[in-house]
Amino acid sequence: MPRKSQIDDDAEDITIWTPVSTCALLGFLDDYVKKTQGANPIMRDFKVMSENILGTCYKRYVATQIKSKYHRMRVVYAKFKKLINHTSFSWDFDNNTPTCPNDVWSDYCKANPRVKKFKYVGLPDYDMNKNVFEKSNATGGLAYTSANQPCDIDEEEDIEERLLNPDILPSDADEEAFSDYIGGQHSGNKRA
Repeated sequence: MPRKSQIDDDAEDITIWTPVSTCALLGFLDDYVKKTQGANPIMRDFKVMSENILGTCYKRYVATQIKSKYHRMRVVYAKFKKLINHTSFSWDFDNNTPTCPNDVWSDYCKANPRVKKFKYVGLPDYDMNKNVFEKSNATGGLAYTSANQPCDIDEEEDIEERLLNPDILPSDADEEAFSDYIGGQHSGNKRA
């Protein structure tokens, strides 16, 4: 359970970040990523952004607030990207929102309650978010979040083998299951 001071800090942080200051921060992060070729900002970079936001929005944010906002924005982008990459969703380019049948949306929102806001508004400034956060979010077969335990070495090797050699059969035991997929014949490329 969070400490009372932590709750107060979060509430204060939420109330002071306006859409204008959030957009300004995203613009500064976008410029930073372009200048540093995708590097993640560190504390001294957040201090510089603090001064830039003060000059642009006339609001003072300390570096730790900017760092915290950066990490929350990254999490929001990751949730949105996961949503639009879901196989049951398509994209409405006119409204910049995901589309799907209502039952699919309902099921997805039950499993991911914080994505409800994206149904009608999408992710504002998606292209800038993508530019800023795409390289900092792990994806693919070997990706895992910090909340999950990584695979053990045997599982990781199996996953890596399947990713690198998708046409190689995993084992003799699975050959029959794959025979329909490859037409009942295989080229002899199988792992011993």
